[in-house]
Amino acid sequence: MRSKLYLVLLSASLSVLSARAGWEYTAQTKAEGGPHSDMLGQTVKALVAGDKAKIEFVESGNPMMSAGSYLLIQGAGKNMVMVKPQEKTFMTWNMSNLMGLAGGVMGMMNMQVQDPKVEKLLEENGGQLLGYPTKHYRFRTSYIMSMSIMGMKHTTSSVQEEDLWVTAALQDAAFSFQALQQNLKTGNEQLDKLVAAQKNKAEGLPLKTISTHTTRDARGQEQVVKTTMVVTALKSANPAASAFQVPDGYQETQMTLPFGGGKKGAGGQKNGGEAPDLKNLLEQLQKAAQPEQ
Repeated sequence: MRSKLYLVLLSASLSVLSARAGWEYTAQTKAEGGPHSDMLGQTVKALVAGDKAKIEFVESGNPMMSAGSYLLIQGAGKNMVMVKPQEKTFMTWNMSNLMGLAGGVMGMMNMQVQDPKVEKLLEENGGQLLGYPTKHYRFRTSYIMSMSIMGMKHTTSSVQEEDLWVTAALQDAAFSFQALQQNLKTGNEQLDKLVAAQKNKAEGLPLKTISTHTTRDARGQEQVVKTTMVVTALKSANPAASAFQVPDGYQETQMTLPFGGGKKGAGGQKNGGEAPDLKNLLEQLQKAAQPEQ
């Protein structure tokens, strides 16, 4: 489940990447409710040119994307490089492989998406934001997720309502985001169809989004997470090519395994115990993250 959480957090961070050549923006994301909502809060500053982008995390509750670190987006999202100036290190991820592995995780856990539905509830004039005219959209996405863990079946229903304020005045500014999203496929047909439906909900550049995600398990226990993203500044820019390159002298590192490593305990067993399936899965995750040649 750690790999799934990692992908969720990364997806949340990338949700503000919506600009193309010659743009600079600042965006703030706040979340409330749920055990991991503090990890979704962040403030980012970004530079974008063509199919390349640099997203700096000014504030972040996500330890994988700590304040001061930044993401370099290469090849419209085929590869992403996490750079940590404090450590003078960088790590490259192949996003297509990682998302494909997510589909593999779903298969291992017998996860299935049932009754996916995306509904447009509202489309109206959204007024102006940052001097640009917007349309206000409201969508509802619902589905049922079932999985089997250690022979026990778990079923969860999910409903997500989203309000988006989107400007069509900056069509070129949305190009990179759309190109990036085309690469993020999990390999699970049901989930990919749901994601594809979400991608095409509104054309243009989102300047503000409010998302309320409600999940309910088989016992009726409910969890509600509300996330708000606002682009607070947006202007044209002419970033230098060096802004999208790893600085000289930085050391490349590899994705570490959260389980299965560590030192052996008194009985010769590794700390945390042996979990062959999980260890194998995480080794696949590490291998899949390698950059595309």
